Amino acid sequence: MAEATVTVKYGVNTLSKPEFVGMTVNEIRDEVQDILNIPDDAQVRVNAITAAADHQVAAGSVVEFVKVAGEKGA
Repeated sequence: MAEATVTVKYGVNTLSKPEFVGMTVNEIRDEVQDILNIPDDAQVRVNAITAAADHQVAAGSVVEFVKVAGEKGA
């Protein structure tokens, strides 16, 4: 059986790791911000729903960091 993971996306970049299971959105951001080049003002969605920084992420979730269209730098 495959190990449970969380997938993190920003733009075309994707990273999946089992270590992300049970972490908060903010903890995940801290881990991947430099790797995926995520800007500080990026919004976060978990399974396509806007999530708070303290939201704990479950196995199988997709965490996506997004810049809203029309923002400078988007």
